[in-house]
Amino acid sequence: MGSVLFQVFTLDFDLSEKPVILPTPLREVPLAALDLEDHTFVFSPPGDLSRLQDSLKEVGLLNPPWLRAVAGERFQAVAGFKRLAAATRLGWKEITARILPPEASNTQCLLVCLYDNAFTREFGILEQALLASRLLEHWNREQVIEKFLPCLGLAPSGTILERLLALASLEEPLRQLAARGHLALSAAALLAAWDRADREAAAPFLEKLPLSQSKQEEFLEGLDLLARREGVRPAVILSREEFQLILQEDRGAPRVRAAALRLLLQNLVSPRFSAALEAFQAGLQRQGLRHHPRVRLQPPPALEGPDFHLEIKFRDAGELQKILEDLIRLAQEEDFTALTRI
Repeated sequence: MGSVLFQVFTLDFDLSEKPVILPTPLREVPLAALDLEDHTFVFSPPGDLSRLQDSLKEVGLLNPPWLRAVAGERFQAVAGFKRLAAATRLGWKEITARILPPEASNTQCLLVCLYDNAFTREFGILEQALLASRLLEHWNREQVIEKFLPCLGLAPSGTILERLLALASLEEPLRQLAARGHLALSAAALLAAWDRADREAAAPFLEKLPLSQSKQEEFLEGLDLLARREGVRPAVILSREEFQLILQEDRGAPRVRAAALRLLLQNLVSPRFSAALEAFQAGLQRQGLRHHPRVRLQPPPALEGPDFHLEIKFRDAGELQKILEDLIRLAQEEDFTALTRI
């Protein structure tokens, strides 16, 4: 072993407790003395370590990981798990680390883990959820909201905390969907209220189809409404052939199938609305306006309200005059008048 260096590390946090001041010696630790299967303070998947491995090979270890001494000459990873994993893959035998004493509490170690990352990078959504859940084991709800959510890069909001806890409560496959950007935080909160079988049935649609946050919410809320209306579980509806066909890759590109899913669910949830919208689109087609390159006519939002929206593109006054003349002519036709009565 090399010589032991000592550093004082202060966790100055404005809570009722005194600041935690821990002697943190820097020393060379055999990687064989680490249990990398202990994920007590691991809040993110290892992911691709190739860039980190390249960094370690090129410039060495810039930021030593934090370890807690445990029984004998064994150590527990507190912060820097990816650095430890990358060094192990490179075949390193030892690594320089900051050592916390065995008497360092889980609360103190959790703060070290949080602050080691909080000001050097952004937390992923799954890391935020798991950290928030763990922090609640040591501090009350108000402290987590006001003091810790900003450290996680989030606004101090009770709603955000509840959504984070909802994500943390989900099964691992759904957590990983969130980590990969396929499950929005608001959608995770909706799924948390469902039974596990229903969540598992919805997961392939969230994984395979490109749905934005608002479209995920629309999908889950519409499915829930339809299930309650029919008196069945969401999984029963999603098992139907018309839904399962959408998951098949030979049915078109992901965006095409995502649009087909929205249309199918819209037709089932609001058949009158869908029929009226289809009639409106058919009317536009008859008038030559459905795919007009310079004119776009939209109905009132949700087909409610009196106001239509007309958008015109033109290059010069002559083109504008021609478009307006065509629109005036169309406006005098009965078919156009019927279009505005939908």
